[in-house]
Amino acid sequence: MSVLARPQGSPERVWSLVAGLTALGGRIDRTTFESLINPGYNKAGVMTKTKAELARDTLGAASSLGLVEYNNVEAFLRVDVGSVDQLADHLHHHLTHLPDEDTNSVLLEAYSWVAVESDRHGNLSWIYELDRKTFADQANSALVGEDEDGRPMNETKLAPWRRWLTFIGLEMPLPLPGNPSFPSPVRRLLKEIRLAGLPIGEEVAGQEFLSIIANCAPYLDGGRLFLQACDRMSHSLKPSTLSPVLSAALWDLHDDGAITLRPRGDSTNAVKLTGDASHKIQNFSLVVLNAEEKAA
Repeated sequence: MSVLARPQGSPERVWSLVAGLTALGGRIDRTTFESLINPGYNKAGVMTKTKAELARDTLGAASSLGLVEYNNVEAFLRVDVGSVDQLADHLHHHLTHLPDEDTNSVLLEAYSWVAVESDRHGNLSWIYELDRKTFADQANSALVGEDEDGRPMNETKLAPWRRWLTFIGLEMPLPLPGNPSFPSPVRRLLKEIRLAGLPIGEEVAGQEFLSIIANCAPYLDGGRLFLQACDRMSHSLKPSTLSPVLSAALWDLHDDGAITLRPRGDSTNAVKLTGDASHKIQNFSLVVLNAEEKAA
């Protein structure tokens, strides 16, 4: 079953479980393990266990993601991650390389649906015009596969889906009650772009830059999951035109100084950006990865 079927197994709880197992040597007996995932608390001299579903969902999520393995005798870690950031990096790599039939593939397949749907609309505002149920129903109708309840996405799964996307750097929570997170892959994109080994301060052809993104972020324009979503939705892409999701991310990276998008008037390979006609950069032919700022 997918991690979305274990809504109480949040990224924070899964990290706590992984960190706890790491501190205990990575392999412990079943009794100690059960105490770790459901330690309980002492109140007025009375020992009370935490809610059983918290421990169950946390263990289920960690196991589903291939982080922890257990049997009737012992439990042990299957990964070596030393920090929250390392866990996020590991999970992003894990999720981008899952076979289509894996139930957890829904996390990034649903994200690619958002990217393609934004391209179809030409903006991101449609996300905030739908209530939770309508959004979940539309996402579910665009996805394939099944979870234990027969639906890859439903209203209950939206919150854990967004939590996991935020954890791996693909969404940004908005400080507004009741509003869904903003589908911004900026944090993840910047990390993956730097890991790709692009030369600092040198111009790279726009199409080459986009090929790197399609490879490391297959849920975005040109990537495997993005193109599969286009096929399922019968959506035709405009040549050399980016979706509002990727356009917004590149604008943010440009405005923050992480990259520089350079138009070139005589270029026949210009890439068009969409979703914000007011931005001063509406197309680019070259990209420069700028040096990472060092903390003072």
